[in-house]
Amino acid sequence: MELINKIKKVFNTDSKGFLNPSIVELTSNSGKLPDPSTHNYAPYVEAYGDKAWVYACVSTISETVASADFVLKNENGEILQNHPALKLMYKPNQFMTGRQLRQWIIASLELTGNAYILKDAISKDGKPKELFPLLSHLVEIIPGEDSSNPVEGYKYRVGGNTAYYKAADVIHFKYFNPFDFFYGLSPLAAARAAADTLESAEEYNRSFFANSATISGILSTDSKLDDVSRKRIVKSWSDKYQGSSKAHKVALLEGGLKWQSIGVSQKDMDFISSMKLSRETVLAIFHVPPAMVGIFDHAPQFNTKEQQRIFWQTCILPKQNNMWETFTEFLLSEYDRTDSLYFDKDNSSVSALKEDEVQRAQAAKIYADIGFSKQELIEGLGLPFSVETSKVKKTIKKKTNKKF
Repeated sequence: MELINKIKKVFNTDSKGFLNPSIVELTSNSGKLPDPSTHNYAPYVEAYGDKAWVYACVSTISETVASADFVLKNENGEILQNHPALKLMYKPNQFMTGRQLRQWIIASLELTGNAYILKDAISKDGKPKELFPLLSHLVEIIPGEDSSNPVEGYKYRVGGNTAYYKAADVIHFKYFNPFDFFYGLSPLAAARAAADTLESAEEYNRSFFANSATISGILSTDSKLDDVSRKRIVKSWSDKYQGSSKAHKVALLEGGLKWQSIGVSQKDMDFISSMKLSRETVLAIFHVPPAMVGIFDHAPQFNTKEQQRIFWQTCILPKQNNMWETFTEFLLSEYDRTDSLYFDKDNSSVSALKEDEVQRAQAAKIYADIGFSKQELIEGLGLPFSVETSKVKKTIKKKTNKKF
């Protein structure tokens, strides 16, 4: 319990709900992401803070999933309004809201392919009273002895302390990994080459403008210079002319010094095109359409509404399914041994998933012509009408301007 108390202490949040940075124990890796098979996930977590497009993708995905509604249903599909598991999902611990916990889970999955939730404060009846996220880059899986017991438990190192948890005490969310049975594979692992290229380009760009956007060159002289003289000339030149604040100053060359530029221009390097290609690769691997992160270069090809629909269908829905199925399997089993309860997403208020009403009305006209009943149309197409014939006809006629 000593480690748990320390974990709770570092879950201090500010007014915006951000975690105290003292909890994050990272090992610098010079910005380059290692092979995921090494299970060195610290640089992947670091990437969230120092790779702009990784942050844009991960924050957009995790915030969208976390903000979506959910329900708890029984075997008959009926929605339950009052259940201990629901209360736990809305308030998992004293430091986080349910929305913050879900965002933590999805962000960890996107960065490392894994997310771990500790079931804590177990009551006498064996049910958890709190859920705490574990830092995924500090968790090590302890394999079991055979296939009947594939995972024995989890080793967690934080603040110089190590804790061991039984497999039953931890909910492990993970993405599919064809190379590893125990650990998941994150989108960032697949995008690491493009993400590293983007970072290198950004570093080049910063250096480029720090030097007044002037490519380096050579100072030459016919005179023979010793080491001291060379260092003095270079230092004097840098002090006077290097840096954005000293751009466009007139250079005065003395003592037979000559300047010869040896660099290439930004245009020659096709710098912008290279950055765009790497950026689009990162977005594609994360399944995030450009408009979702404020890029409208592709607006003529896909309108924003269409990109929102694609985003939800190809990116958000699979992640929702994975998260709620995992919660159902490894949390609800503590409350219901009959497997009759399950969590489910509720995207009824998501406008991007609502088919255009005109299209639905036109589809209703086509199906009505071939013999479908009014009730079948309402149920099959999800038409927002009552069963009365007059209302169905009136609405469809208004939408299509055709007789029913």
